[in-house]
Amino acid sequence: MNTVTGASLLCSTPEQPFFIRESINWPFESILSHGLDIPEVKEAVAGPGEPTTVFPGTRNYYHWLIEELPLVVRARVANPEVRVIANADSITARHHAVATTLGFNILPAPRTVRLPQHVMPGRASDSWFVHPEDAAILFDLGQRLAGTASASHERIYVSRRGAKRSLQGEAALEELLKSDGFTVIHPDTLDWVDQIAIFQNAKVIVGPHGAGLSNLAFTPPGALLVEITDGRHYNRCFEWLCHVAGHTYVPIPGNDGTHITPAQLSSAILAASS
Repeated sequence: MNTVTGASLLCSTPEQPFFIRESINWPFESILSHGLDIPEVKEAVAGPGEPTTVFPGTRNYYHWLIEELPLVVRARVANPEVRVIANADSITARHHAVATTLGFNILPAPRTVRLPQHVMPGRASDSWFVHPEDAAILFDLGQRLAGTASASHERIYVSRRGAKRSLQGEAALEELLKSDGFTVIHPDTLDWVDQIAIFQNAKVIVGPHGAGLSNLAFTPPGALLVEITDGRHYNRCFEWLCHVAGHTYVPIPGNDGTHITPAQLSSAILAASS
């Protein structure tokens, strides 16, 4: 078990070793190049002997929130006494917030461990796309984490300024949208619970394709997402999230090489959200 990614390899059985859960960080290239003789396996140390599940430390927020976090919740539903381990160097304030809210302890662990009893609910989704049951888990968890949210920004723009795949002319676009009543938020500068609180009250959410839009999972049904799509990196994961969570989805091309100006983009956003 890789405690950072959650990737799991079934070993010490009559069958040849095989993945029962893969991950982005143990890519197919490694499997093809080395078979299943992955060097990390030789470095594995003994983990708890009791039934155990892992709380991954995946860096990408979308994958952590949409794919990893629901697994921990479902594992604890299946076995309320399950031990929860996480990579000692990858535990974040988000991990601690979830553990405190749900009432369990996180046991720090090395990167690769051997687990004789591994509680691992299967993914309820294909990679990238949330299952309706997991969407319900996340919404309920958000209610428990943020309680009665105090943030009251109904129209928000989720900025990616300075990040990879940032939007050309985004600073100018933000100023235009602020003049029309939008609040610009930078998720990477906010505490996680504050992000949740903002999205719980938002009615109109606008932003370029990016992990910050994952917080839509905490928004009550009936919101509008206007996603500025990237033709070079288009993924329909947020369209699907809107579908299962009861939101309206409107895509606007903005990062696809057409050189749309901030003013044109602002006009398209206002038209979509009116």
